[in-house]
Amino acid sequence: MTPEQLREVQASYASLDADALDRLATSFYAHLFSAHPELRSLFSREPALQRQKFIDELTEIIHAISNLSTFVKRTNDLGARHVPYGTRTVHYGQVGDALLAALADELGTAFTDDLREAWTLAYNLVAETMMQGASSVRSH
Repeated sequence: MTPEQLREVQASYASLDADALDRLATSFYAHLFSAHPELRSLFSREPALQRQKFIDELTEIIHAISNLSTFVKRTNDLGARHVPYGTRTVHYGQVGDALLAALADELGTAFTDDLREAWTLAYNLVAETMMQGASSVRSH
C-alpha cells in the first residue's frame, strides 16, 4: 500500500458524515448477511449497537493505519477479541467483500477502481494483522 493510497482511503472515509457512516454500516451488514446468513449468529442481536461498534472500530482503524505500531497493536487486539465470537479465517474474506460493496454503495461514482484497490489493500492489511492476533490467542 502506497502512502498515496493510504491518504485516499483516509480522505474517502473522512468524507462520510455521521448519517453516511450509519448507511455504510447498514449496507455492510445487509451485504454480509445476504451473502452469508449463517454469520448472523456471530453478531449482536441489537442492530443499532452493532452498527455503532462497526463505525467506531472502523474509524479507529482508519486513524491508526498511518502509524504502523499503533495500527498493528489495535488490529492484533481486535483479532484476538474476535476469537471467542467464533470468527474463523474464512470470515475475513466474506467481511472484506461486504465492506467493499458497502463502500461502493455509499461512495457511488467516487468509488473509482483506484479507490477500490486502495481500500482492498487497506482491508487486507487489517485482516492479516487481525488474523495474527487471533492466531496468537488460538496457539495458547
